[in-house]
Amino acid sequence: MTLPTFTPTATTPTSTPTPTSTSTSTSTSTPTIASITPYPLRLRTDYAEMTLFLVRVETSDGVVGWGESCDSFGISYPTVLARFVEDVWAPVAVDMSSAAALNALGTKRRAVARTLGFSHSAAQSLSAVDIAIRDAQARTASVSLSPAEGRASDRLRVYAGNSHFLESRDAGGHVELLAPLLERGVSLVKMRIGPDWRTAMRVLTDLRADLPDIDLMVDGSELFSVAESLEMAARLSDLRISWFEEPVSAARLPAITRIAAASPVPIAYGEHLFSTEHMLDTMDAAAISVVQPDASICGGMAEADLMARTALGRGARVVMHTHGSPVTFAANALVASAIPGIDLIEYPFHLSPMLERVAPGAGFDVASIVDGSIAVPTAPGLGIDVDVDVVEAGRRAFLDS
Repeated sequence: MTLPTFTPTATTPTSTPTPTSTSTSTSTSTPTIASITPYPLRLRTDYAEMTLFLVRVETSDGVVGWGESCDSFGISYPTVLARFVEDVWAPVAVDMSSAAALNALGTKRRAVARTLGFSHSAAQSLSAVDIAIRDAQARTASVSLSPAEGRASDRLRVYAGNSHFLESRDAGGHVELLAPLLERGVSLVKMRIGPDWRTAMRVLTDLRADLPDIDLMVDGSELFSVAESLEMAARLSDLRISWFEEPVSAARLPAITRIAAASPVPIAYGEHLFSTEHMLDTMDAAAISVVQPDASICGGMAEADLMARTALGRGARVVMHTHGSPVTFAANALVASAIPGIDLIEYPFHLSPMLERVAPGAGFDVASIVDGSIAVPTAPGLGIDVDVDVVEAGRRAFLDS
């Protein structure tokens, strides 16, 4: 399918953004893409080192754009993503205008689907290239990367995405971790259930008692059997859990169908849905009722926009998935802000120190959350300025590891 147009809209920034680079050229010709460079990184979060994967696009007039592939907890193998960029995507985009490159990438995506597939590394690597090209394109035009029809919201509610397994500590320990966000008005929290799910259920029961007014969700991380998932779903209903995310692998459509049909709790998928077609296949096979698009996973911002709008049209609740650097957060926030009916985005708070280091002025730190919501960027492109020194240090750390 042809990627839908995702057109930048002019905005009036509240302040003049710091340019990524400068150019002395006075040419009025349309700039072309001069280089597409993969950036495998290793950066520290609040509890571990984590690999990330960025892509840097530079145009012929010196404008730089950044894109990202969702890291998915440090297991995406950034060198594999880099090879996809170098061998598959970059050759069809370099030396073309941004608009022509995006069209060429859509054509290439269809062409390689039969041989390389279009899931996991293929989709994620294209996502990073797509976001980076759009960032550079919009920066060149000094406009924000919001769709042409304008914004539906300037702020998005965040839900705390907790990467610590429930069974890793008692309920009091989790409340202590969540306290900085709860104090900022965050009223939605997603917890992860690990392999020791029976212990996790006991902790979740205590957590519900400690946080009676908080909207709780759980993530199964694709770890469980159908029987285990159904037993957990029954217990989750008693605890007033809002959704049960990825109890089994997203590739197991018959299993998801059985779970969704029997579960008293809404079933959520999206982190491993790699296109709108993939999402529709899943929704046709199983009554999933929460869809979680991510522009750094599904092929880029246009595909995330299409997936979100299509899911809403099917009656699903749509919330944005996020797990990565400020580049991913900005891309998903911009997609969400343009679509009426989406006002919720995942906030992986354990990444907050890294979010601050990579883009210090982006306003994505915990202190920037007000009444449980965060501002959508308004400056040109993705609306954030990446600290190149931090990125280069992360790149060296990855190469040295």
